Amino acid sequence: MADHTINQRVSNLRTLRPRKHELEFFIADEVELSSFRDEMASMEHPFFALKGGDTKIRKYTNGNVTVIVKPTADGLATVFDKDVWIYSISKLQEAMNNHQEISRTVCFTPYDFFVTTNRTISGRTYQELEKALDRLKGTTIKTNIVYSEEKQESIGFGLIDSWRIIEDKKGKLDVGMVEITLPDWLYQALHKKKMLKISQDYFRIRKAIDRRLYEIARKHCGNQGEFTISLEKLHLKTGSTALLKMFRHNIKQLAKANDLPDYSIRYDVKADMVIFNNRNLTPEQEDKKQQREKGKREIYKLKNSLASKRGGK
Repeated sequence: MADHTINQRVSNLRTLRPRKHELEFFIADEVELSSFRDEMASMEHPFFALKGGDTKIRKYTNGNVTVIVKPTADGLATVFDKDVWIYSISKLQEAMNNHQEISRTVCFTPYDFFVTTNRTISGRTYQELEKALDRLKGTTIKTNIVYSEEKQESIGFGLIDSWRIIEDKKGKLDVGMVEITLPDWLYQALHKKKMLKISQDYFRIRKAIDRRLYEIARKHCGNQGEFTISLEKLHLKTGSTALLKMFRHNIKQLAKANDLPDYSIRYDVKADMVIFNNRNLTPEQEDKKQQREKGKREIYKLKNSLASKRGGK
């Protein structure tokens, strides 16, 4: 009877619609390689693939600094694998807020992870979690730290240091525990408060590309009113492997649906630009936004006027 009741409760939980959670979610903004006196903007570079099985080595160059992201044989860790990161960081942040001691090793039940990140609960989901942990452990990042013209160092690191799953079968239910150890550079970012709070609706975003676009909006638009970026540059920032014309089509479709949490998105056809706007501005922030936009318009008019006068001469 007890087993039947438990099984019935689990069955009911599987059919529930997405629900809200008290846990606040955070994502790494800038991560500091403290021993190497350098910082990397983790949301600037697409460390995570938008689809499974992506085995392409990614290389990003900014000045004399290069970042190389290497996959495992099964591919790069995906945007959905990143949920493990977000969940773990958020659990640690919650503990810190409650003045509890924390460490780089985080323990949680698969069930709590699945429910919190809006996943269905099935045998396949458990298998996918193990594959995700493999990809997170196997995906590596290599970068060079430049001290001067004469001296630089190279450093390589993973997205997580280690993982294990402890299984304990009781009747027909699998009661397990996941244990992962975060890399020190990510753990230090948490302590140095280099985190950005994200919407609780993040895990309700179904498409990987839309999740990545939300991250970019959160990073660059943040609490400001607006962020504008060329479509071509946005394409690079997302890490999308789609052709530019297909990416443009996807942006147009998202702009029509306009259902990203916190931010609206518009596509300017003439300029081939994408504009993100914060939906949650306070009246004071909205007023400041209007003042900034007015200032930009006045500067634009002044530049045109000067250009016209020079042309007249």
